[in-house]
Order: sequence, then C-alpha cells, then structure tokens
Amino acid sequence: MRFFYGLTDSFNYAIAGALHGLKTQRNMQIHVIAAVVVLVASLFLNLRRIELVALIFAISIVLISEMFNTAVETIVDLITDSHHPLAGTAKDIGAGAVLIATINALIIGYLILYHRFSGVDKILPTSPPLIHITFASLALVIIIVIAIKAGYGWKAFLRGGMPSGHAAVAFSIWVAITFISQDITISFLVFSITILVAYSRYKARIHSRIEVFAGAFIGSGITLIVFLMCR
Repeated sequence: MRFFYGLTDSFNYAIAGALHGLKTQRNMQIHVIAAVVVLVASLFLNLRRIELVALIFAISIVLISEMFNTAVETIVDLITDSHHPLAGTAKDIGAGAVLIATINALIIGYLILYHRFSGVDKILPTSPPLIHITFASLALVIIIVIAIKAGYGWKAFLRGGMPSGHAAVAFSIWVAITFISQDITISFLVFSITILVAYSRYKARIHSRIEVFAGAFIGSGITLIVFLMCR
C-alpha cells in the first residue's frame, strides 16, 4: 500500500510539474498549441504508422526540451539572483537545446506533411525535389551565417554583426526562386525586393556595407552551389 501511495505521489508531482510549465512558460504554450494543430491535421491526412510515430516523437522531444530548459532556468535563479556569465551560459545552452529540438520537429513535419496537401504536384510537377533543395540551401545558409557570427564573437545573432543574416536569407531566396520559376521577370522582381531588404539593413545602420555584401555573397553563392550540385 505504501508503494502504491508513493507511486501515486510520483505521478502527481510529475503532472504538477508539467502543468506548471504549461501555465507559466509562454513558449511551451505555443509548442502545445502547435502540437495540437499538427496532430488534429494528421487525422485527416491518412498518415502511415511510422509517420505518426515520427511526429509524436518530434513533438515529445520539443516539450521535454522546453521543460528541461525551464528546470535549468529555475535552478540557476535559485542559486544566484545576480548576473553571472556562467548563469547566462547555462540558460543559453538550455534555450539552444529547445531551438534544435524545434528545428528538428519542423524538418520532420515538413518531410511528412508537405506532399500530403492536394494541388502541390499540379502547381509544380517537380516541386518535391525543388522544395527539398530550397529548404536545404536556406538551412545551410542560416547555419553558416550563425557560425560566422559566432566566430566573430557576436552574440546578438539576429541583429548586426558579420555577415548580414537578412541579406543572406534574402539573396538565397532570390536564387532559389530564379531556379524554380525560370522566369526573368519574376527573378527581377524578387531581386528588386532583395536589394531593398539588404539596403534597409545598411540604411538603418544595423550593418555596414561589407557586412551586407558578405551576407549577399554567402546567401547567393551557397544557394547557387547547392542548386547546381543537385540539379
């Protein structure tokens, strides 16, 4: 009987912890809402068992990572209430784990669900390989930009620093759309928007000219190489 009560208490504590994270952590609330939407949508997409298992596993990893991150932040705040570099590093690593888990879930969801939506093959008969190439090149550009920023010791990865991430992503999308559309008019229109994005970063003094040019070179160059290699 004592074992039964102890087991019941363990479940109660676990449920209380999960509910506390859900009630107090905005990011976890967003993850749960997204998970519910994806799972409800999966009911109408006739997923295979292995695909459903992969989705549930990816969702679980995100929620578990978010809860561990909350636990780390709580412990750090308990130990010290002053700003300490090691405390900040611990929190950053926890948040990084959640980010990786989220990206993993997005990739799994994309690979499982993208071809399930009707009409995609009619709009772009070759869309699966082109979409894969676009997705891979854009992800590679983002990873390289973050790696270079980290190499320069830049911590505000979404603002400033060498190179310009906005310019890199914009030029990557321009090259991808040029390959997909095979239309000079569409390519020119997208290029015009791309130039405006890059110029806005320089005009707002968020990036220098060299940072914008570096981002443009990385984004367009990496995407061009990936498309040429895969096509």
